[in-house]
Amino acid sequence: MPVTLRDARDTPADREWIRAVYRSYLSELSANKSGLVPALGEWKEREGEFLVGWFGDTSSIPFIILQAETRSGFALVTRVPSFPQRGVDYRMAEFFVVEPARRRGVGAGAAELLFSRFTGEWEIAEDAYNRPALSFWRRVISRQTAGHYTETRDAGEVLHRFRTTARPSTTSA
Repeated sequence: MPVTLRDARDTPADREWIRAVYRSYLSELSANKSGLVPALGEWKEREGEFLVGWFGDTSSIPFIILQAETRSGFALVTRVPSFPQRGVDYRMAEFFVVEPARRRGVGAGAAELLFSRFTGEWEIAEDAYNRPALSFWRRVISRQTAGHYTETRDAGEVLHRFRTTARPSTTSA
């Protein structure tokens, strides 16, 4: 089944869907108790703040990940003005695929679409204790870059840096 992306700012239903599944995302991130993400409920009065920048920040683009037109996940790509000084054009700020859509190529397909859409220098950070995320991103980035990426560890995170380029068109003129 084909994987597609849709700008989540376009419809209220997409924004509400992200809000609804964001708790599951935070719950998974806090499960390893690394301290990088607060345990769900720990900052209960501030949970709404996590999504504030998603829909009003002009340097961030929220996406709904669709498989066969069914909402299956979300991604937030940011281009923050301070990144270019570090040599980074884009950062995968958030990325989540719901459990029923995992291990079916949905996440990898969505990541590849995003890397093709936003070519340049990328940065993706994962919690060093989130083994499923580390495995996923290593596999996807390696395939996307033919193994040409860097991986460093700092302050409990694993940081991947790599470059994507426009792919040649497969259509003939």
